[in-house]
Amino acid sequence: MSKLIQPAIELLAYRPLQVTPITSSANSHAPRIEPPSAPVVTPGKVDKSTPPTLESLDKRHGPLTLGKFTISRVELEAMGARIGGQNVSPQNVNIKVADQAFLDSMSFHPAKVLARMASAEIADASLVGTLMFEIATLRSVDAPPLMVSADPITPGSSMERLDKLTRAAQQIDIHRVDSLDHLPGWINRSKSYLTSGAGVGLQAYGIYSGLMGIVDAVKVRDWGEAAFNGGSVVAEVESLIIERGLSITGEKMLRSGGMVFNRFPATSAGKFLSRGAGLFASAITLPFDIISAVKSFNAAATTTGKEQQDHYVAGATAVAGATVSITLGIAALAGFGSVAGPAGLVAAAVLILGSEIYRAARVVDDIDDYIELTALERLRSGWFAFTRQELDEDVMDRFKISKYTADYTRLLQTSAQALLEGAYKHYVAHVVNGSFNVELEPVKVWRYQWDAAKGEKPYKMDKETIVVEGNDIIDARDGLPADLQGVVTGTADADKAVLWNLGAGDDQVTGVKARPNLFTYKKGTKLLTGGDKDDTFYFESAASELDRGTPPATLSMIDGGEGSDTLTFEGARPPGDTRYVGYDVNLQTGKVALRSHDATVDPVDVAQVKSVENVLTLRNGSNRITGSDGDNQISANGSDQVMAGSGNDVIAIRGADCRVDGGSGMDRYIIPATSTRPVIIDDGEEVSVIEFTWALERIQRWQIIGTSMVITSLHGPDGEDLDHELTIEGVYQQVDSKRVLKNSRLLFKTQDRYELEALLPLELNDPADHDFECRVIVIGDAPPAPYIANSDSAAIFTHPAVHHFAPRSGQRINFFAPANSPAAAKTLYLDYDAWEIHDVRVSYDVTVTRNDAGVRYLRYEQINLWIFLPSKTLNFTGVIKATSDPRGSTGINGIKTTIVQVRHPVVLIMRDGTSYNVAAPRVPYREDADTPGTKTLTARECLKLRHGKYKFVRPGLLKPFLLKATPHEINFPALPHNGTYVLHGQASTYDVYPVSNSTFSLVTPGAVAQTSNASTWTIFTTKMHEKVTRNDIRLDAKNLYIGSVTMLLPNMEHEGPVESISVATSAGNIYAVELLFDLLQLTVIDARGYANLAELLADIRAHRDRNELSTTVVVKHLDVTPAINGTVHYHSAQDYWGVDTNPTLRIATENLTIKPSKAT
Repeated sequence: MSKLIQPAIELLAYRPLQVTPITSSANSHAPRIEPPSAPVVTPGKVDKSTPPTLESLDKRHGPLTLGKFTISRVELEAMGARIGGQNVSPQNVNIKVADQAFLDSMSFHPAKVLARMASAEIADASLVGTLMFEIATLRSVDAPPLMVSADPITPGSSMERLDKLTRAAQQIDIHRVDSLDHLPGWINRSKSYLTSGAGVGLQAYGIYSGLMGIVDAVKVRDWGEAAFNGGSVVAEVESLIIERGLSITGEKMLRSGGMVFNRFPATSAGKFLSRGAGLFASAITLPFDIISAVKSFNAAATTTGKEQQDHYVAGATAVAGATVSITLGIAALAGFGSVAGPAGLVAAAVLILGSEIYRAARVVDDIDDYIELTALERLRSGWFAFTRQELDEDVMDRFKISKYTADYTRLLQTSAQALLEGAYKHYVAHVVNGSFNVELEPVKVWRYQWDAAKGEKPYKMDKETIVVEGNDIIDARDGLPADLQGVVTGTADADKAVLWNLGAGDDQVTGVKARPNLFTYKKGTKLLTGGDKDDTFYFESAASELDRGTPPATLSMIDGGEGSDTLTFEGARPPGDTRYVGYDVNLQTGKVALRSHDATVDPVDVAQVKSVENVLTLRNGSNRITGSDGDNQISANGSDQVMAGSGNDVIAIRGADCRVDGGSGMDRYIIPATSTRPVIIDDGEEVSVIEFTWALERIQRWQIIGTSMVITSLHGPDGEDLDHELTIEGVYQQVDSKRVLKNSRLLFKTQDRYELEALLPLELNDPADHDFECRVIVIGDAPPAPYIANSDSAAIFTHPAVHHFAPRSGQRINFFAPANSPAAAKTLYLDYDAWEIHDVRVSYDVTVTRNDAGVRYLRYEQINLWIFLPSKTLNFTGVIKATSDPRGSTGINGIKTTIVQVRHPVVLIMRDGTSYNVAAPRVPYREDADTPGTKTLTARECLKLRHGKYKFVRPGLLKPFLLKATPHEINFPALPHNGTYVLHGQASTYDVYPVSNSTFSLVTPGAVAQTSNASTWTIFTTKMHEKVTRNDIRLDAKNLYIGSVTMLLPNMEHEGPVESISVATSAGNIYAVELLFDLLQLTVIDARGYANLAELLADIRAHRDRNELSTTVVVKHLDVTPAINGTVHYHSAQDYWGVDTNPTLRIATENLTIKPSKAT
């Protein structure tokens, strides 16, 4: 029975922007929109005597415009379209052009769409698929699914594939093509735009092709072809090799000694002996005796067996102790001290004797659990235990061996069960523990003190249990034998592996043929054979074998069988000198040998391998690996030499200094951070892939040195370690006096999934080193979108996000970290270059106290870090803080201090890629001790330079919001923001109300395409929490800054109409933004924003001096004496005051007065 997907719930799209229709703009003096220059289509005659129908709307308005396409409303109904969850009706489609809200509210029933595809003509069927693609790509990312079914959709059906394809189309981010600004300087952006843009285009085209494939297949009733075309596009396949390193180490030896026989200190008898006699002692100990008894009896009720016996005895002893305490107390009160003393001693003796007898019986009972004792042995052992003498050596030897065998068996079973229920739960079905024997080994137990005069030795001889692994012979090719010992089974699954835990014996094991086999083994001669699946052989004694004295008498034989099998050398070479430095593994000859540090000494053969394709070398060793002619996977974990040979090989270069020759084939080289100076040799005959396990920004430089390519990357969190340097030899070849490109077939990948191609010159005519660029083939993971922090007080240290952005707009930002907030690391992107940091200062308060010895103690408080930038100041409060203990060292005699340190780690990344860590300042202790108080210091050392260049990230573009072609008011959501809102107008009037710390752009696509007029935009600042004046408005080539708000200017590189943009200040003055001339022009003045007329006139003169006055400036809320109807204006070109109702009238300034505001 197929599993059903639950239908989507149809909801109206949630939009962060609030868009409300208005009759006209609040800026009544905004430029009017000119009528469109395109010819007007004369609508057909409509009979208005009857209610409108879909047909009549189509006849009156023409087809409905959806993006770049048009469709009749009748056709929408036939396709099962719904608007806001309602069927298509004249009421909800009575528009000409679909806006964003309309697009987001649309939905279709997939079955009706497929039916329409099947019934229409071929051209119409294609149009249906094209229309679905167009609508999906125009919808907001957070809009509900386009396909909505009232019934569950069957997995694998055409309806499901249609749903998946439209969902994928809705998520396409076409703006990522333009998001390469954060990439390093060695990226060629122009060529990257081409290739990465093609990648996004191919992604979109792939989805579109999938829809068209469904259309074609549905048309001819080929449902299998529909499944193929749809499913092949939806599935996103990544060919990643997941390396699961199974590190199996031997279990530690069980500690000797077994159970603790002497429990006396924990018994009530032991407590009783430590008590004093008399009333005071009994009063103190009595409550504890009673509590001990209650706890012991309660514990006994929840246990069984010997543990229950112990609790009952402990409880009985506690009761006896309580009885003794009561007896002694009564005797003391009666004055019979002479009687109480002997009574207490007798009672104590009884308790001691009973406890000792029970202890001795338990010792014998415990021994009898593991070995069989004769009657004489039981009697002797009981007496020796009672009198605290050592038991018979023969009895103890047998007991130690038997008990250790049981304990070690239990340990192996418990460890195996933990693996089966934990890390290996989904991979291993059975664990087979190899056989073992327990033997006794003589050891010397050294004394702390001895009397040599009495013939005592400094040690005594004892025997210690050791585990000796057995020699196993197991044939499990047809499955695990039913009588096989040491098997621990987990959850059953035919595809799960068998883990063979063999140890150090001489073993001959054939694994299960139909399952993967994991062999873990140590020293000894091994004859191990895998099955038909992928088997792995873990040699756990690889490190200790480096000190082998003599060659093995018999070589081990490892036969992987079928499948892709792996030999792993576990552990690491010790830091000291060893006889051998590593292993020589030749997969062509099958030899495994120990390598000497002396190259003239032949390797010592230790094993032979057969049908083994993959090798993981010994860490920190100096190994040599020769691959086979097939595909090999090799992990070079030491300073290794690898000759991979032919085949499509995968080589993970983990060692610090490795030299890898990939040979022929399409090879894949993985470069972890542990590798510092790897060298790769690749023949370049086929495409090979080099994968860095670090992000793109860590790569700093690409060079050609000699005939090699050298790639330098940062090493360490702040680039403080020695740079990582990858050398690829033979990229060029020397031909006469020039270098000619030989290997251009290298593809580079990064951890954040970027794919790069080196842009190499075909020839180099000089011997100098050359830097070169790369282009982006595939755009990788987008960096975390930073939240905009630009207000007077930015609470980034209590915000869950790590990344924040400070734009060039605004004047001052206070980053405040509350005193009790937990330490929070933050990254702050500053929209400035490093050279623009004018100054760095630190301010603080310091107080001094003095003790009687004259030692002065400094206390630092209210530490603030100040960073001064052009037109902007950053203040960090609470980021740097002093400890509370004033006894820290200053290095100066007689002066102690609280230690000034960074409490919240902060990383600053500048626009040019320069990065700093915020560090604590160097305070002048002696000067502060002599003259305490409030101090301000220049403290450039508070910005500690990080090595290298780092990516600078801006807030990304959100998916465009298409506005209606009628006047609307747009309100922004509240804080915080981590994206740039994109407004698309339709040649209408729009009032925009941004909030503080927001970023947005606006454009009229029709104007760019020269198919419509531009739009008129007025930006009002009344929803911003800061006061915005003319001084808070700045214009540069790319952006318009309005207080803490940034507006991205529309692109002017087109011949279409230009957007009309105005900005209203908090006081109501309105400035026109002249995009063609990069100017601000004051067009409207609200006189109520000035204290008096003189102040207003002075501001007009200041604007005129800056050439910031429009030809005619409307001045609202001015009264004229005598009263005149109309709006007063100032004519800047001819310097006179007039009124709009009488163009010839000139008004003297002394006849002007400011109307009082409504508040007064």
